[in-house]
Amino acid sequence: RRKLMRFLGARVVLTNPAHKGTGMVIKAKELADKHGWFFPNQFDNEANAWIHEMTTGPEIVNAFEDANIKLDHFVLAYGSGGTLKGVAKVLRERSPDTKIHVCEPDNAPMIYSGIETKYPESGTPSTSFHAPHPVWRPHLFQGWAADFIPKLVCKAEKSGYIDEVIHPGGDDAINTSRELAAQEGIFSGTSGGGVLAGAIKIAETAPEGTSILAIIPDTGERYLSTPLFDNIPADMTEEEKALAESTPSTPPPPPDLPGVLPEAIEFVKKTNTENKVVFWSLQYCEFCWTLKKLLDAVGIPYEAINIDSFEYAKDQMGNMYRAALCD
Repeated sequence: RRKLMRFLGARVVLTNPAHKGTGMVIKAKELADKHGWFFPNQFDNEANAWIHEMTTGPEIVNAFEDANIKLDHFVLAYGSGGTLKGVAKVLRERSPDTKIHVCEPDNAPMIYSGIETKYPESGTPSTSFHAPHPVWRPHLFQGWAADFIPKLVCKAEKSGYIDEVIHPGGDDAINTSRELAAQEGIFSGTSGGGVLAGAIKIAETAPEGTSILAIIPDTGERYLSTPLFDNIPADMTEEEKALAESTPSTPPPPPDLPGVLPEAIEFVKKTNTENKVVFWSLQYCEFCWTLKKLLDAVGIPYEAINIDSFEYAKDQMGNMYRAALCD
């Protein structure tokens, strides 16, 4: 995730893990105040809910109306609470019979506890919370349930937008996410797996023909470094090795290299003579990159000749050097 964010041009400032989500919010506000940056304050900001009231909610209702299907159950989790508050408002107005089910981690049941988060107007330490929630514990649902109940979630609850709170477990979420990928080709993370696990729980006792909509808002590429991928190997498994060995793996024919020319031999000899270390390489070969990094790391100077670079493309000079090296 950090690499993805930095690849997209962001600067990633890490906070003390012991400070949890509350520390994250405090740090973001400190940085915004210090440097004059925009602070979205997504846990409090009504614009967060408003955009879902204007877009996501109507899109859902319109889609079911167009299909002439009654939406019986709507299942989602809460992160900032924007989707919950915005979509739920639309459902109450346009699809009042739809039951709204909110998922939270089974080992961090903050809504279920009935203990409210206090929101100080002074902004100390934040307008989003007075203190971390006492029943919060570390869980596998990244993006869900930071260690406080967001103000938008609190408002949704007080507005009667929550019919039931469901508590998926981390293991169920991981297994559901993997099944969703393998069976349906939908690449989601643990958070999406948790929501779907909650929806499946409803489906297990629902009458035939019941319609259930689950919001799966994330993508699995954000979870590559998490337990979701713990048992996904990068190297071939024994089964895959057996498949590979089930056919002869016939090698392709070698490329036709030009003949060995005197000027190519002279260039190779001259280059090798004038330099203590010469690296005859391919420009975008991962092995060559690795070896160059090793030489750079230990401080060994070298001359690199990328024989497949455009510099040696004319008249196949790169291949002529390659033929000379093979001679």
